[in-house]
Amino acid sequence: MGHLGITWAAGAALLVAALAACEPTDALNSANVSVTTHQLTTRALADDRVAVDWLSCGASDDPSDPEVHCLGRTRDDRKITVKGHVTRQYDLKCLTGHLTAVVGGRTVFDVRGLGNCGGRVPASR
Repeated sequence: MGHLGITWAAGAALLVAALAACEPTDALNSANVSVTTHQLTTRALADDRVAVDWLSCGASDDPSDPEVHCLGRTRDDRKITVKGHVTRQYDLKCLTGHLTAVVGGRTVFDVRGLGNCGGRVPASR
């Protein structure tokens, strides 16, 4: 990705984070789900020794079952895709639902929860 692409991706991430800051942190909306999915996916991939170069996530506006999708690249130029649905969000630290991450054609995770979900109060469904 060139300098312009990296600048655009960074600006888009900051805009989404700024918009998410206006909402309660556990609200189940597209901005919070997008930001949380991005953060938790990047961390989970790093735990599996996947070096993420960039990742961009989005979510549908369905407040009861938002669909999430992420697209990115690793530092060694493998394609990253993450798809699924989120049923609950706990603060900005945990998502439940069904999320699948594929890196370079290999499924890295296929989970029903992502992040630290212990002792969290869920957002309304």
